[in-house]
Amino acid sequence: MSLINKMLQDLDARRSEVAGNDALGMQIRAVPQRRGIHPAWWVCLALAIVSAGLAGWMLLRPAPVAATSPAVAGVPLRLDVRLEPPPADQAAAVPVRGAETPPSVPGASAASAPDAVVPVVQAPAPATPAPAVAPRAAPPEPARPLPIEPVVEPRNPTVSQSPQSVAAPWAEQTGAAPVATGAKQVKELTPPQRAENEYRKALGLLQQGKGTDAAIMLEQSLNLDPHHVGARQALISILLDAARRDEALRLAREGLARDPSQAGLAMIAARIQVERGELQPAVETLEHSLSHASEQPDYLAFLAALQQRAERHKQAVELYVKALQRSPQNGIWWMGMAISLQADQRKAEAAEAFRRAKASGALSPELQAFVDGRLAQLR
Repeated sequence: MSLINKMLQDLDARRSEVAGNDALGMQIRAVPQRRGIHPAWWVCLALAIVSAGLAGWMLLRPAPVAATSPAVAGVPLRLDVRLEPPPADQAAAVPVRGAETPPSVPGASAASAPDAVVPVVQAPAPATPAPAVAPRAAPPEPARPLPIEPVVEPRNPTVSQSPQSVAAPWAEQTGAAPVATGAKQVKELTPPQRAENEYRKALGLLQQGKGTDAAIMLEQSLNLDPHHVGARQALISILLDAARRDEALRLAREGLARDPSQAGLAMIAARIQVERGELQPAVETLEHSLSHASEQPDYLAFLAALQQRAERHKQAVELYVKALQRSPQNGIWWMGMAISLQADQRKAEAAEAFRRAKASGALSPELQAFVDGRLAQLR
């Protein structure tokens, strides 16, 4: 078109040479030069924009998932899959863009999510240089595989260990040696526990009337545990029934020597001593354990009666008063205190004590007659 315009301009310049009345010369004019853009350039511009957009999409599209692809360009892939989520500061760098993956990956899907997280693929660098792309953040370092520790099953002593290997540490901690019976372990009883078992067996024999066998079991119990009070008292009772008072007294004294707080043993020993005519030793036996039996009215009344026999009436009255404070309806104790009061020449108090004893209703006919006689003397 420009060539044609040039030619027409030359003709127009030579128009003056043509006759003015020439009709052909008047009709031929040069086309004026156009100042606008030709439409073809608009078409080219649109094609360029579309091509640039397509190229940009190809460069910035997400990386295809290579899970189903066996290899890239014939090179085997090595996958390091993260076993734990990436740190917060690397969360934005996890997605892998398409520029980092060779373009010729068979089976890749173009519809992948833009920011999908895919496993990090480490492959040898391609021979040809990668196209230049815009500067971007460096990809995160591949996570090291998490070491998997072997699972250690708990040791089961009853299955994987022998009873002897289990018994050693157990015996060191508890102080008692276990006895292995097959796969089970039976804890050996301590001497006090064995003594208690022997004592219970002896009580069963006593209920059956087998006193001799029961005495043997009780002796075995005391040999295992000399502090077993029940076994000692039961054996003393069997010995007293068999009129073996010396052996019974010996056992009672041995028990008191080990534990003076056993008031029951003190009363048994004092009673045996009284029967043997040993009044003062009996009083001493009871006084030795009095601090442990100051709240027991029977113990106090028994010692008061022995003091009365020993002509110690003031001490007897004091002990009777303490006993009657804890059991004021005992007529026998009122009568005993009245006797000591009368012996101490405290007649008015003695008469009142005799009346309290008679009013208790706990005296036998013989004792009531004795009280009446004493009241008559005091009148």
